[in-house]
Parts: sequence; structure tokens; C-alpha cells
Amino acid sequence: MVSAIDSTRLVSAQYALKNLRGSDDDDSQSATASSGAASILSSYGLDPDTSSLLSNNALASLLDRLSTQNDQTDDTTDTSSDKPDVTSSSFMAMLKKQLEEAAKQEGADGTAHDMLAALENGTLTISDPIQGVSITAWDVDNPDEADTDSKPGIDIDASGWNDFLNAHLKRGDDASFVKQGDHYVDKADGSNAYFGQIGSDFYYLTWPQTTAK
Repeated sequence: MVSAIDSTRLVSAQYALKNLRGSDDDDSQSATASSGAASILSSYGLDPDTSSLLSNNALASLLDRLSTQNDQTDDTTDTSSDKPDVTSSSFMAMLKKQLEEAAKQEGADGTAHDMLAALENGTLTISDPIQGVSITAWDVDNPDEADTDSKPGIDIDASGWNDFLNAHLKRGDDASFVKQGDHYVDKADGSNAYFGQIGSDFYYLTWPQTTAK
């Protein structure tokens, strides 16, 4: 069953989502909505404020998903056939394009730069617990990958995001998720971790703490 705390979060998420989507005509309302959305994510241990990849659209999408979990015994698993295949070259091309755009917005350096370097070095891992798959990203612009349409992924336990993040993100003494700069820390091996939106869906990305081009 959904706990009382989760039920409160979900009701609040519904209100924050409504305000976030309907706040275009009022700057003060927009600020309140964004603050409310951030508060809901913080209650789940997520901090979107320091990430250039997690936009208001991403917040709305995530809040929408959280709000639909009310009165359910387990996290909803989305196996929609129109979801991009994370093991395909088309997904990798979309990923690289988004990271390049985010890196431009960051300036000289930042999390997007680090993930882009890890992608080009073959050390960026993408996990999708909704579809139950994990794969090492590859650079579609690498001549050696010119004929690569897809690669086999690794099966992982399918779960909802709340359970997955609780199992994979490191927590500090205060029980909040540990942050290093603009990213989180993976519990298993201490690697850098990022939870955010690629295209229209959410993914969990990890890469080594030191990534050099």
C-alpha cells in the first residue's frame, strides 16, 4: 500500500503539476509552481535546481508520473511500445545531441561535459529500470560504429523509479542523497550518477569520477 507520507506527496504533486502547467500568465504564480515542484522532488530525495538537463517540462513529466501512482500497491511499469529503444543507435544519437546542447548551455565545463566525454570514451552507462535494461553508451560518430544499429543490453530488475533510486543512489548521514557538484553518487561503486530526462523519458546514467577526453 502507498504510505501516508507518499499519499501526501502525491496529492501535493498533483497540485504542483497543475500550477506548473498553468502558470504562464503570472510570473509570481510561475515562481510558486516551480518552487512547489522542486519541493515535491526534494521530498523524493531529488534536487533538480543544479542540473541544466532537467527542465520544467521534465519536472512536469515526472510529477505527472508520480501523481498517477496514488492508490497503487506498486510503482507503475510503463512498457509502451513507442518508448525509444535504449539499445539502438538512434537513441545514442539523440543522447549525444542532447548532451552537446546541454554542454553549450553550461559553458566551459559541467556535468553535461563530463557525460559527453564519458560517452565518447565508452564509459557512460545508461539504465532504464522501467524496461529492465542497462547498456554502455557508444558514440555514433565514431567511424568504428558506423554500421552499428544496436548493441545487446544487460537485463536488470524492472522497478519503479522510487525503488530504483533508493537502491542505487548513495545517502549521507542525514539520509539525503549525496551530491558532488551537479550530480549524485552511485552507491555500488562510487561513480558519478545522474537521473534525468533524455528525450521524453527518464534514465539513470553513471560514469567514472574522473573522465578525461
